[in-house]
Amino acid sequence: MPQNARHIVLVRRPKGALRSDDFAVRTGVLGDPAAGEVLVRNLWLSLDPYMRLTMSEQGGLHGTVPLETALPGSSVGEVIASASDDLPVGSMVVSRTYGWRDHYLAPAHELLPLPAAPGPIQRYLGLYGLTGITAWGGLFGVLKPQPGETLFVNAAAGAVGMVVVQLAKRAGARVIASAGSDAKCAWTTEVLGADHAINYRSEDLAARLAELAPEGLAMAFDNVGGEQLEILIDAMAPRGRIALCGAIALYDGANYRAGPGNLFATVEKHVSITGFNAGFYFADAPRIIAELAAAEAEGALVDEETIVEGLEAMPQGFIDMMAGASRGKMLVRV
Repeated sequence: MPQNARHIVLVRRPKGALRSDDFAVRTGVLGDPAAGEVLVRNLWLSLDPYMRLTMSEQGGLHGTVPLETALPGSSVGEVIASASDDLPVGSMVVSRTYGWRDHYLAPAHELLPLPAAPGPIQRYLGLYGLTGITAWGGLFGVLKPQPGETLFVNAAAGAVGMVVVQLAKRAGARVIASAGSDAKCAWTTEVLGADHAINYRSEDLAARLAELAPEGLAMAFDNVGGEQLEILIDAMAPRGRIALCGAIALYDGANYRAGPGNLFATVEKHVSITGFNAGFYFADAPRIIAELAAAEAEGALVDEETIVEGLEAMPQGFIDMMAGASRGKMLVRV
């Protein structure tokens, strides 16, 4: 039976900050699944900063999405029609590519069957998905914190940052967080457990880091890039370690791959910088998810969500997230 479906496309290549009229909702009709395919009704859609990169002309790891093509992203949905024995009707599935739409047809082998969830199903787009794996990979795969070491985390009230703060505290690190408002900073200390927080919009980040870590930072988890990364390099202790997770400060610019101007300081101080992405840790996902779920069940891990209602509100939700208006994981409830 044909299924009416909607998806969101780019109608114009963004120049600088995103605008709501860069996007449009398109409608179409999906047919019945062919052999080995399933028809899925999306229930939850993920909003993640990396998606901005697919909208630029620079290509990169995720490529450039053509105009008038459904945007990619992760989603959780329910199989409503099936021509696959592996995914019968009623199966819950996770997709890493079929976001930004309310229905889709896909080969069953491209989808991940959702196991019995230890928490709400949308967790598989956040704490039990890309967000949690990214935080775990950067912290334990790259930085390997030791008790008593000082870690700086920027964008600490965001989806990845909030998990990093909490995992680092559980590992015995001293954590300095930064965020873009006094309310977010208070949340990182009072709820997430950071030892100190810096409002980078109203405070001098370099001066505050020198005050809070006069001996230098042992570790930094960088989600922001740009000027903040340069400040971090200067603030690192000898033999310090930096995990590069993202560069959200550069995503609206002409070159999101632009490097820091003070890179040679890493030579002078023997500082290691390691870029990473969650894909390199997907093989360990079951173990990582089990660890995160256990911590959450113990009440030792807070998982905050900002929820946008409805597919048509997704573009503005994405714009708001990129502007720092959200706290925790940003989701769309379809």
